[in-house]
Amino acid sequence: MTQIRRDAERRTPALAPLVTVDEPLGAGGSWIIAHDGTPKARVSGAVATAAARFTGGRTAAEIAAELGSPWTAAEVESIAGRLAAAGLLAETDPGARRPRRAAGRIRFRPPLTVQWSFGDPTALFRILRPVARVVMGAPGAIVGGIVVLAGVVSAISGCADAVAVLERPVPLSVVVALTAAIVLTTVVHELGHGAVLSLFGGSPRRIGAMLFYLAPAFFCDVTDGWRLSRRTQRAAVALAGPAVHLLCAAIAAIAAHVTTASELRVALVLYALSCLAICLLNLLPFVQLDGYLALVAVLDHPYLRRDALHAADVAVARAVFGIRLTADGVTADAPALRERRGLLVCFGVLCRLFPIALVGVVLHRYVTSIAGLGVLPALAYFALLALVVGVAIRTAIRGVRALMARRPTLLRSIIGTLVIAAVGTASLLCPVRASHQGGVLVDGDGDGARLVLTDGQTPPPAGTVVQIESNGVLLSEHLGAATVSAAAPRREEADLSALVPISAAGLTTAAVTVELDRIDADLPRYARARIPDPGVRIVADWLLHTFLLRPLDAFGTEHG
Repeated sequence: MTQIRRDAERRTPALAPLVTVDEPLGAGGSWIIAHDGTPKARVSGAVATAAARFTGGRTAAEIAAELGSPWTAAEVESIAGRLAAAGLLAETDPGARRPRRAAGRIRFRPPLTVQWSFGDPTALFRILRPVARVVMGAPGAIVGGIVVLAGVVSAISGCADAVAVLERPVPLSVVVALTAAIVLTTVVHELGHGAVLSLFGGSPRRIGAMLFYLAPAFFCDVTDGWRLSRRTQRAAVALAGPAVHLLCAAIAAIAAHVTTASELRVALVLYALSCLAICLLNLLPFVQLDGYLALVAVLDHPYLRRDALHAADVAVARAVFGIRLTADGVTADAPALRERRGLLVCFGVLCRLFPIALVGVVLHRYVTSIAGLGVLPALAYFALLALVVGVAIRTAIRGVRALMARRPTLLRSIIGTLVIAAVGTASLLCPVRASHQGGVLVDGDGDGARLVLTDGQTPPPAGTVVQIESNGVLLSEHLGAATVSAAAPRREEADLSALVPISAAGLTTAAVTVELDRIDADLPRYARARIPDPGVRIVADWLLHTFLLRPLDAFGTEHG
């Protein structure tokens, strides 16, 4: 023990490469210890003062002597020990975490985010700072509020027009323009975050593109905002991006209300709805988007999600497996939340479940949108599916290992496993009334119509009644019903507009068609058919057909 003590006294602590001690941005702000620009710990001024002297040239006793009374060598050694355990010192104990290397331009952030940085944006945001000053001032806020209010009034009065747009196919030119506009608006969204942070004296560290839960997006690293002294400033940085989308949605709603050009009105309505949806999604606090960052800023709880997930894990481990875990995962700077353990557990459960639901929705939208588009989109889908399955398996293995490390009792483990298996099995066996979609193509003379399916898909048997709907981009209006005829199906090139809600004259795709009989409604040139799935009776069948078997149709694989 004496030798260990002597070794500790001779040790000269040094911060790891790329680890910095960042001072607050104004009085009352927080000291931050960061690695490669990413905050790792929020510390007091006293701890920051000691950590700044960890240069590797002085022992703990010498640092304490330099700092003067009331500092002691033991206190300096304690700080060094905590930083070493966090992997922030160059020389750590064998059991401590090793400092990470500098991250490159491409970074993976669990569970399902990949970021690609464009470089240092400091010069760009220095240019944008005057713009942010004007927008964040009182006149800018008043004008913005008036625009949003006018947009709300326009949206309410034009609600019927919006529904009509969503129930109809969209011209290809509108799709191209809408995609470009959304991408540009998302870039401005991220610039808004950085510009507001720069206005308050912070420095955005990175800006770039990312794949966020399988969805392409942009990002701006504003973690330097933790050095801001006021919670309202940190919240303003987080909410600047959603404010951009809300303002753009309002402007588009106003323009759609006054324009007379049909195609332009369609584009403006879709743009307004897209911006509003993006704004609302960003405000949800269950994933690390702007709403979560704003909540963290208001509560002044930097690791809210981590602590909530830990609290949820503790509750589940106790309830299901009888493991008595401690609640040491909750940081000490959030006593109010520690006292409201139930709220923290509920928030943690939602943080666990929401990403799963989000990934499921993205996959479902993707797999339904690629029908009829060929092999390449199907290959991209299966690559994404493999990534999701890989992350899920990795997460499950980690969870089981962490659980077994706590050594639960055998009886409680068996009971807990059986309960989980029973709930999962019951969920998969729930009955469903499922259907899948195909296209309807009305003959040029209007005398007949054909059911259009993707090449490789098996047509329904003769006599099957299909429900016909408008081929809307998001909503569908029920038009009538028809019956599949006994005529033999045939492979041919069919208009792509029969399979996807896009008006694209001249574009065709390989398809299987079959004649329809007993049509009880006047149909437009293109429509959508809802085909019943007699073989899909439970949730497990629906999952198998939706996410695996039907995407295989693109490769010519037939199934019943």
